[in-house]
Amino acid sequence: MGKSDFIAVFEATLLCANLGITGLSLIDDNTVQIAFKGNGTRNVNIEADSFGAIIVDVMKHAF
Repeated sequence: MGKSDFIAVFEATLLCANLGITGLSLIDDNTVQIAFKGNGTRNVNIEADSFGAIIVDVMKHAF
């Protein structure tokens, strides 16, 4: 499984969790963008991250 596939699965999890997140997009190999209700966004650096570290990094920026 590559980063783009992992991000797609993680996005589905976040949407089901009803956290006010409306999307999770892989911008490039090093950056994920979180989209929130109200049209806000945040970029998260995931350079050299394992899948577990991506979860931690995204969740740090989700709240």
